[in-house]
Amino acid sequence: MRDIPQIYAYNEKCAVKDVLYTPQSGVELRDGLFKTVFDNNRRFLHRLDLDRMTYWFDIKTGTPTSAEPYRGHFEDNLKGQTLSMFLMGAANALRWVDDDSLRVKCEKLLERVRTAADPDGFLMPVDSRNFAYREYPHYVRIWLNYALEATALSVDPSAYDLLRRWQDWFNRCPDLPIIKYTELAFQGVVASTSVYFTPVGRKEDIDVNIEAYEEPWRLAQFQRRERDCVHIRRQPGVEPHAHGTETEAMEGYLDLYRATGRNYYLAAVLGMWDLYRADWQHAGGGIVMCEGMEKNYPGCRWLDPVDHYNELCCTSFWMYLNLRLHRLFPDDERYTAEVEKSLYNIAFANQEGDEGIRYFGFLEQKKQAPGLNHCCCGVGTRIYGSLPEYLYLVSGDAVSVDLYTPSVLHWNDVTIENTGNIPYSDQVSLRLSMQEEREFALRLRIPGWTVGEAAVYVNGEKTASGRPGSYLVLRRLWKDGDCVTYRLPMDFRLTKYEGAAELKPFNRYAIEYGPILYAVCASTWQRARLIGWSTEDFRDWLFPTGEPLVFGIRQHPDYRLIPYMDVADQEFTCYPVFND
Repeated sequence: MRDIPQIYAYNEKCAVKDVLYTPQSGVELRDGLFKTVFDNNRRFLHRLDLDRMTYWFDIKTGTPTSAEPYRGHFEDNLKGQTLSMFLMGAANALRWVDDDSLRVKCEKLLERVRTAADPDGFLMPVDSRNFAYREYPHYVRIWLNYALEATALSVDPSAYDLLRRWQDWFNRCPDLPIIKYTELAFQGVVASTSVYFTPVGRKEDIDVNIEAYEEPWRLAQFQRRERDCVHIRRQPGVEPHAHGTETEAMEGYLDLYRATGRNYYLAAVLGMWDLYRADWQHAGGGIVMCEGMEKNYPGCRWLDPVDHYNELCCTSFWMYLNLRLHRLFPDDERYTAEVEKSLYNIAFANQEGDEGIRYFGFLEQKKQAPGLNHCCCGVGTRIYGSLPEYLYLVSGDAVSVDLYTPSVLHWNDVTIENTGNIPYSDQVSLRLSMQEEREFALRLRIPGWTVGEAAVYVNGEKTASGRPGSYLVLRRLWKDGDCVTYRLPMDFRLTKYEGAAELKPFNRYAIEYGPILYAVCASTWQRARLIGWSTEDFRDWLFPTGEPLVFGIRQHPDYRLIPYMDVADQEFTCYPVFND
């Protein structure tokens, strides 16, 4: 396994510094939900065929091949995407574990990209004269960039050389004057900034990115928090149309804020964040705004699967945006809460074991069948392969404990064993091991869903209390064997549904427990939604079944209350009717 630095100190490039860093290595998942999802993803990646992934690169170079290409929009129309999808998932996974088979495949795929590269640095398996077509300058380039960045980090550092030459080609691309007016161009903002924050990034990457992609009129709409601007883009022409994937542009604009210090970028990002939280999220965190839905409006919150919503791509970009905000503002617990909801209720719920990944996370009727290689498979493999990095933030003298799943952090000659297992247990234990005493700040997230203040004990002695929705900071001289323990009590809570699927005069409510969203499962979804509970005494209707987190319903013996992420082929609703 390669020696991967835990932190890449990019702050020297930044006008606005991150307070804490996302670890690039040094986190080990132990048996639990996160490890199960991580390992499912590795098995899923092993299903992908090497020759089929390289098909279009072989065609470009005239290399004989008997393989059949993968089909679907992301290969038929945007060639080479499955190769990038594999590298995004596999190379990220190799930051945390050894997997010789995945590593060999990554090495072979990297070599295939290298041999198909044009002399001027162009890397895609298409004629460079077709670059400004469909999503090639934007989404396709982002996937290839992410693939090369992860591969350089965990497999072969020479991938950075390819990445640099590829970015240099883009910086002088003759199509730059028109690419912001092509299909879904707003997604391209983050492609160059992702390169900038690698060891081979240059200031030119930021300057060209601003020139090619920045839309000041759009940023001003978000800064003013115009309520209808999320679903309506007033730019002349059909494209780029409104889409929840514009949250990926906000990732890029926040990167531009960090790189340049221009406050209007941050103001626009925070305005967009407020708009999405107010009007475009379901309980559980799913993003409602999606493409092809001309009837979208603020607060629509579709539930019928014919109305597209809760796309995994949108959740992925929302999650990564909140990770960036968390690094900038580590005391604001809301950003970690958004990451947590995104993982449990969309990312984990959209993984079908090692069989495939769902595009949409529908909240009523039945879950969608999974797929093998579409856009949400790509962002899914990247999320699942990077899971260990979401648990902690680190710096030279601080560790932030953000999510609670069995895991171990190795940091600055200190080992922190985290036995927290949310949502299956509310007990948290952090055991510290080190050769020499060390002073640092241990930042403990007390989630907003915690019931009451959390009393924190160090070596059995009560030391402090943390209020829900905050970070409790313990700075002290730590020694080998120190143990920090606390409880994060969870309870059921209800969120009244408001949107296009109201069943007036009745009221519908989402049921959540800690960070997880629940579904009522029955023989048909129509029966499941007509539950007839009272909001005042609904807890009295529930009884444990012996299955983890699964409850029976006394008045409906054939119904079950199941975490949405665990729903399989049952019919269900996440918004049952209550008798208020």
